[in-house]
Amino acid sequence: MSVRDHLIDISPLRDSRDFRAIFIARVVSLVGLGMATVALSDQVYDLTGSTFQVAVAGTVMSVTVLLGSLAGGVMADRMDRRGIIVFARGAAALAFAGLAVNAFQPEPRLWAILVCVAWDGLATGVSVTALMAVAPTLVRPDQLPAAGTLISLTGEIGSIGAPLLGGVLLALWGPGPVYTLAAVTTMITTFLISRIRSLPPGAGDDDDEAEEDSGSLLVAFKYAWRNKVVGGLLSLGGVTALFTMPVVLFPEMVDKQFDDSEVILGLLYTAPAIGSVLVSAGSGWLTRAARPGKVLLMAAFTGGIATIGFGMSGLLGLGVVGHLALAMVMLAVAGAAGTVYEILEYALIQHNTPDRLRGRIVSVSTTQDTAGDLVGDVEAALVAKWFSPAGAAVVNGVICALAAVVVAVAVPALRKATLPAGWDDDDDDDETEDEDEDAGTGPSADAPVLEKAPRPAPTG
Repeated sequence: MSVRDHLIDISPLRDSRDFRAIFIARVVSLVGLGMATVALSDQVYDLTGSTFQVAVAGTVMSVTVLLGSLAGGVMADRMDRRGIIVFARGAAALAFAGLAVNAFQPEPRLWAILVCVAWDGLATGVSVTALMAVAPTLVRPDQLPAAGTLISLTGEIGSIGAPLLGGVLLALWGPGPVYTLAAVTTMITTFLISRIRSLPPGAGDDDDEAEEDSGSLLVAFKYAWRNKVVGGLLSLGGVTALFTMPVVLFPEMVDKQFDDSEVILGLLYTAPAIGSVLVSAGSGWLTRAARPGKVLLMAAFTGGIATIGFGMSGLLGLGVVGHLALAMVMLAVAGAAGTVYEILEYALIQHNTPDRLRGRIVSVSTTQDTAGDLVGDVEAALVAKWFSPAGAAVVNGVICALAAVVVAVAVPALRKATLPAGWDDDDDDDETEDEDEDAGTGPSADAPVLEKAPRPAPTG
């Protein structure tokens, strides 16, 4: 196996003009959102002098994203998904424009900020859910892991570069120009999405239950209950979202164990992203994993162990240097494991979900992540009060590792799950699928029969 085989697979960008447009649009959008987030926190604090008010603004965003995700999932399974994304991103651009107008006023109003934040949260929840449901229809089935990697990479690009750029621009110009730039980037995103083809839901589904689908979220939950792979993924995802690495406690840990060093705090926040980027860059092997379900479960278990190691780094008496070194390594491992999990979760859910249900299944998964962030912060803070920040990390890591073991034992379909084999240029016959749903090796009556997508025309 050559070095090239281990590098990130960019074939979805090369082969699909529409996927390439979505990738670029998502990068541009996340860069703008990342810059605006920094400006928002700084502006709210400057206006109120209250960290609590900053938290309120963040909570408003999280709650409205959650509501938008649920609504977006239902809409994405009933309406043209391109139209939904274009409308939602256009609405988000108006929210950023409103923030900019308010910021340029002699006395900016907090209530105006919260209204715009809520509006943007709803629009973002709708658009993200519809976009995640769209992406699988733009690539070949065997490219799902690669597509998942590239979508994950857009988030990493945004999380690493956008806050820094936003901080620099904020220092130079203030919040108004930053919000204006965010509105411009969002309009660019809207234009790029408007250029892809129409994407009606369920275009290729012919299963017997399609005609009986009422379009409600309950149908998606029933499907997840019957399909062992999807149900197992959602169950494990719910636990890992709630008991993930408690980053909310980083400031307290640094204050108590590293003399409140801002540099060390920055290093702790950066370490998981380093692991994520390294895995994404060398993710080619994931597209050829014989048992991606098993790899996903191992990644979830590894993430739990890394979280335990991070917590233990503050309890072993290693000294400042040893403590920091072990903490950084464990955070990088957790970030790497989380990226492997995210890539394979995306591919397996998309492969095992009919297109008519993708919007709603994605909305459930997105809601889990958003709710996990909200409730998980409270859980970590409570556990830290009983033990310590390091103890809270150990508790969360143990729960995540045990959840991975329990799901691996209780849901053999997920452990044995596979994905479509690589593309064969010379094979014009339809792929055959193993009908054993319990083994997770192919779709049954409850899962879509994914046919080979037509080879796209050269786009230059």
